[in-house]
Amino acid sequence: MSHTTHTLESALDFTQTDFSPAGGPALDQNELRRRVHRQLLGDFSDSVHVQRARELVPVLKERAHRQWEHERVFDETIADMQEAGLFQMLQPRRYGGTEATPIESFEVAATLAEGDPSVGWVLAVVGGHAFHLAYFDDRAQAEVWSDDTKMLISSPYAPCTAKRVDGGFLLSGRWSFSSGSDHCGWTLLGANIEGEPPAPPGPVGTHVMLLPRSDYSIVHNWKVHGLRATGSNDIVVENAFIPDHRSLTWESVFDRTAPGLQVNDGLLYRLPFFQVFSRATQPPTALGALKGMADALVERFREKGRGLQDPIAALALSKTYSAIDEMKGRLFANYASLIAQAEGEITIPASTLEQYRFQAAHIAPRCAELATELYRVAGGTGIYEDRPFGRYLADIQATQTHALNNFPQRALEWMTVVGNSTPESEVRHPLWRGQS
Repeated sequence: MSHTTHTLESALDFTQTDFSPAGGPALDQNELRRRVHRQLLGDFSDSVHVQRARELVPVLKERAHRQWEHERVFDETIADMQEAGLFQMLQPRRYGGTEATPIESFEVAATLAEGDPSVGWVLAVVGGHAFHLAYFDDRAQAEVWSDDTKMLISSPYAPCTAKRVDGGFLLSGRWSFSSGSDHCGWTLLGANIEGEPPAPPGPVGTHVMLLPRSDYSIVHNWKVHGLRATGSNDIVVENAFIPDHRSLTWESVFDRTAPGLQVNDGLLYRLPFFQVFSRATQPPTALGALKGMADALVERFREKGRGLQDPIAALALSKTYSAIDEMKGRLFANYASLIAQAEGEITIPASTLEQYRFQAAHIAPRCAELATELYRVAGGTGIYEDRPFGRYLADIQATQTHALNNFPQRALEWMTVVGNSTPESEVRHPLWRGQS
């Protein structure tokens, strides 16, 4: 059931690819081929974004204990990421973005999460919304980015109800889990439309609405045990008018008729939306946090002057580092297949897309299991507040609670497609499943 028909060469046979520096021209094809080839092998030495993220890791670790007591990412940390251009990795070049590969943006989020999982989470969530805005009418993109290409956007997508009126919609409601909202000037909110067929049962509605900060309020109710600094507050809207050009249907994203695709036609936007979007946050946060926790444990043993002669600790760490490489390598290989498909080299069957969904959904729960063992191995002194092990464990446990990590359901959906007698080319997924 594994998809093995693609080759590395086909994934790298770029004919129209244009990943490039922020706001700049397309890269030379030979340079691009070399860069992506190295990314697929896990070598990011050519990535300025990854290098900048790596430089921030010791800074984040130094801030982590204070950050744990703060319910939003520090302003100085947001400024550091803005200066490094990290929020703009998936943003159109037309508006100062990089249109980086999803492999590179994944690695950046994972790297930041080594220093502080909440920071990696916020970077991934908020940066992913730039990717989503690229699908909106260009008038909406211009409203957000024309005056400030570093403007940030929050969400959430779970739907409330909007009413259709002349020229747009009226929207009211309350939405939870708006990560990074205090640092954002706009938000994306999910909606169903009153009197119109709703979306099938699932985590999204039929529409997404784009609202400026003046049209909503933030309720600071983020009092949690894990991912404490993500500031994932509630958003409240009271009878706000949203013009038509600031609404987008999930159907148009799925069918690739979204208006933004007429002006944003680089390779990044030819990849299946949900295969990029739904991998952007939970997997890299969990993997980065797990590596940070493992590295902290290694350092703890060095401090004790004992080395790693303890066979139980050595086994736990060996399993952890191996699993991180395995999970990240599998996900990068899946991205390679998606890139190859976008270039017309292969066609990925529906069962394989479901396989990708299962593999991604299983990452955070696997990380939680491994982190639990690391916490045990850290011993009695590991439970003190001045040690990072409890913070890492709580953040990884919180990461795995996201709905996208429902791996038993993903397994059922994968095997349902595998066992379906309908030809895979005819399988039509619900909106929230088709490319996710």
